[in-house]
Amino acid sequence: MKRVTHIIIGAAVALPLAAPLSLPLAAATVWWGMVGGGFPDWLDLRSDYSRSMKHRGISHSVLAAAMLTLGFWALLGIVGSGFELTDLPRTTWACALGLGYLSHIVADACTHAGVRLWLPFSQRKWWLLPKPLRGNASGKMDSIVRIVALVLIGVYLAGLFAR
Repeated sequence: MKRVTHIIIGAAVALPLAAPLSLPLAAATVWWGMVGGGFPDWLDLRSDYSRSMKHRGISHSVLAAAMLTLGFWALLGIVGSGFELTDLPRTTWACALGLGYLSHIVADACTHAGVRLWLPFSQRKWWLLPKPLRGNASGKMDSIVRIVALVLIGVYLAGLFAR
């Protein structure tokens, strides 16, 4: 999937978490979902180890998703207590980041290349779809997924504004 598609999917998966929050906190929740959606590729490209890291390597694993989510949750706890931000929805924001991250891995598992979900413990590749349904990272599947995610966002926002 293309970067933009991953970010849109990250927003879509974070919207249900954002619904009960005030507008500023909800916007931040969707933002963290979008960040999570793009984070695995960002890690591959921006790492000091990028020359030795393969794309869809450990950054596209369940371990990396869990470590980032828990680390972010802990960081928000430290920042929140340091600035006495008692209304900081740290669990919601950490979940949004984690769901965005996982949505990236799930989307990449729908492509021909697949993902090595359990790195560094296993090199086995995983796919979500059977071989005939898998797409290229920038082919028709990317367009379909992007449109579906945008429609879901639109429907969800329409429902929020209809209240």
